[in-house]
Amino acid sequence: MRIRLAHGALVAALMLAGSLAQAQAGRPTWNELTPAQREALAPLSRDWETLDADRKRKWIEVAARYPNLSPDGKQKLHERMGKFSKLTPDQKQTARENFRRAYEVPAEQRQATVQKYQELPPDKKRELADRAATKAEAPRRPARELDVKPANPPARTEPQSK
Repeated sequence: MRIRLAHGALVAALMLAGSLAQAQAGRPTWNELTPAQREALAPLSRDWETLDADRKRKWIEVAARYPNLSPDGKQKLHERMGKFSKLTPDQKQTARENFRRAYEVPAEQRQATVQKYQELPPDKKRELADRAATKAEAPRRPARELDVKPANPPARTEPQSK
């Protein structure tokens, strides 16, 4: 009898822990954010409930830096968030990968590259932007469709008879 009670209590505790974990996975909800966080993350309000907990945590980190931005910086951040929220899941993944790759480059090198870009004439900047847009619009072929010849199969060997 004691074993059954203990087993039942254990099962109930595990079920409660599981349901709490599921409830926490979607946390915080939009309404649980502070007014300052909601202001900072306003462009994401429509999609907030669809984000996983890890993505929410990263955006909350962005929101923590928002009050320290200049008014122009706040506007730029909101514009970029709005554009990001409209991307497809594949495009978002590509953007995250590009961001990650960019920050693998040392800060001095990144800054030098930005400086070089800022010194370019407007027509050259437009040309680079057009080239990037064309590249982004070009459909990517899956790896299996690449023009790669398959490796030769190993030579067939016959069992030796004794």
